Amino acid sequence: MTKITQKFAALLILVIISGCVRTRSIRYETIVRPPKPLDYPIEILDRANINRPYKVIGVVQANAGKFHSVEDTIEHLKAEARKMGGDALIDLQHGPSKGGVIAPAGNMYYYGNVREIWSAKVIVWEQP
Repeated sequence: MTKITQKFAALLILVIISGCVRTRSIRYETIVRPPKPLDYPIEILDRANINRPYKVIGVVQANAGKFHSVEDTIEHLKAEARKMGGDALIDLQHGPSKGGVIAPAGNMYYYGNVREIWSAKVIVWEQP
C-alpha cells in the first residue's frame, strides 16, 4: 500500500467515525411512560429558572462526531427524551469522549479523539 493510499485510508476512517450520532437513554424508574409525539416541543431549561414541580425520570446521552452539528446532536437528545415520555431537558453537558481512534499512516500511527459526549437529564412535569 502506498503512503498516499494509507493516508487517504486513515483520513477516510476518521471522517466516517466523526460524522454519526449514537444515542441512548437510561431510565431512573420502572414506570414505562408513553412516548410523546414526534412534534412535541422538548425544551432545554436551566434548573434555577424552573418554577413548577418536576421529576427527573432519566438521562439521555449522545455520542457525536466533532464535525456533527450541535443542533442535530441536541435534536437526537430531544428525540430520545420524547421516546421516554419526557417533557423537557435540564443540565445539558458535553465534553470529549473517553478514548480515541488510532489510524495507520505509512510507518506512523495517528491518534485522535474525534467524538464528543452530550448528556442531559429528562424531566416530566408533576401536578401541583
